[in-house]
Amino acid sequence: MTRASSGPADDARLPLRARERLKAVVFDANAYGKARPDLRHLKRLAGRLAAIGIETWVPEPVSWEWAEHVARDWQAVKNAARQERDGMKRAGLKVDVPTVHYSSRDTVIDTVLTNLNAIPHVKIIPLSGDSATAGLKDQVLQQEPAKLKGDVKTGASDSAWLRDVLARVSPEEIVVVSSDGDVKRAFRAWRKPVPLILKREKLRQTLFDVTVDDGHAQSSIVRYLLDRLPVGNLDGGGEGAAFDIGPILGLESAISRETDGDGTSSSVYGASVTRLVALAGLYDVSVEHGVPDDAQDTLEPEESPGHTRPDELGSAQHDVAYATAFFLAEGEATIQTLLHDGDPEVSAIHYDNILVRAQLSFRFTDGAITAVAAEADATALLAQGAYDDDDDALSALAEALTCVPGLDLDTDFSSSDLSAKIRGVQAQVSVEMKRDGGDWTLSVALWHSNSSGGDLDLDGEVEVMCSYDPDSWWGGSRDGFQGPDAYQVSVYATDLPGNHGVWSVPAWVIDRIDWSTFDSDETA
Repeated sequence: MTRASSGPADDARLPLRARERLKAVVFDANAYGKARPDLRHLKRLAGRLAAIGIETWVPEPVSWEWAEHVARDWQAVKNAARQERDGMKRAGLKVDVPTVHYSSRDTVIDTVLTNLNAIPHVKIIPLSGDSATAGLKDQVLQQEPAKLKGDVKTGASDSAWLRDVLARVSPEEIVVVSSDGDVKRAFRAWRKPVPLILKREKLRQTLFDVTVDDGHAQSSIVRYLLDRLPVGNLDGGGEGAAFDIGPILGLESAISRETDGDGTSSSVYGASVTRLVALAGLYDVSVEHGVPDDAQDTLEPEESPGHTRPDELGSAQHDVAYATAFFLAEGEATIQTLLHDGDPEVSAIHYDNILVRAQLSFRFTDGAITAVAAEADATALLAQGAYDDDDDALSALAEALTCVPGLDLDTDFSSSDLSAKIRGVQAQVSVEMKRDGGDWTLSVALWHSNSSGGDLDLDGEVEVMCSYDPDSWWGGSRDGFQGPDAYQVSVYATDLPGNHGVWSVPAWVIDRIDWSTFDSDETA
């Protein structure tokens, strides 16, 4: 096992960024050949798809067609057996009466539909009245996708269930499992984009043979975390849990250092981080490939293990990505202050300027994140709002900006105007800086590529101001001296996440980028 990026994917594979937009795999009646379902295969497939966040849909007319064809098979077997028994009786042989499991054709149909509905993660898409009417109209009037088979008009079923599917998703959000061209004909007739249409034996290599490299892991992790933030349940269990970052240490010490020297005698206890507000940075992403599955496979094994079927799904692929993440956070602490008259005063104080650093691992199954774990104890500190020197404040901002994934910005700010692309997404950051002695103002603008491919569109701007605080000078003008925290930093922007000083800037940038468009070949 190595931590490395793999080579380019096979042409048959669906790029991760395209697969991550999928909402469902939809089954046509002929997906399993002559309209007879393989419920064992369907169960395995639905379980694998659910693990990567994709639903399995069977339109109601498709389920009816499957059930009717199985009932037809049952009738054929029953009739054939009766004919053979009659022939044996005429020859003078005694024939045992076979056990009858199903009393009628309707019982067979009901059993097939019941078995189908009982499969975990399979959703039956109900037929709506409007779609049924439209489908029947297509068939009667022979409007595409309806057609003639001999002298028989057909196509109402496909027309109806496709309409119900499109009422729920757009074409690029589905994969249709089909073995003929009727679905493609329907979309072309309706002048809609044709979805990805696959034969059953192509599902594994297209949807599950994926390569998780550092870039895709990074974008997947960012989206995974953004989708779950803010979060208040930090232990990873119970209602409202999003992910577990492990124990968070250091907050009590950070608060104690802040209260030291304020002229009071204080004790801090019960300090804890109560809420993660936003993602402020992600770096040091690496991927370990081919990690063994640490959980027992709950899916049924493939039939005939010595024989490989074309549609066999194989084992799930597991990778682990490691990353360090910064979170803007909130917390609280109980502070006991000893007043001058000796009476203690106890206060519960809320803090909205906490920064949490966490080392995490993300388990990928078939290219999708399925679990998160803490690799070490997380650490918390209080985000600074003031610095001893203006250059210290600028260095702190530079450090924070380097944690924006994919941003390669010249953070020594040697020029008053800088710009840099964010790798993998169609976005760019520009920086404009103005100095006035020790004071400075720095504007960070985020730009996105537009659909026309012309000039970039401004998405928003955040302004950071660093100014000298005259009250930080202690004593008179001749015999005084400079105290700490001489330069105050303020951050201004629309929808600014929290009160976290310079760390609010990368959080603002990360939150405004569309990470679902990530493309490892994109240079913005």
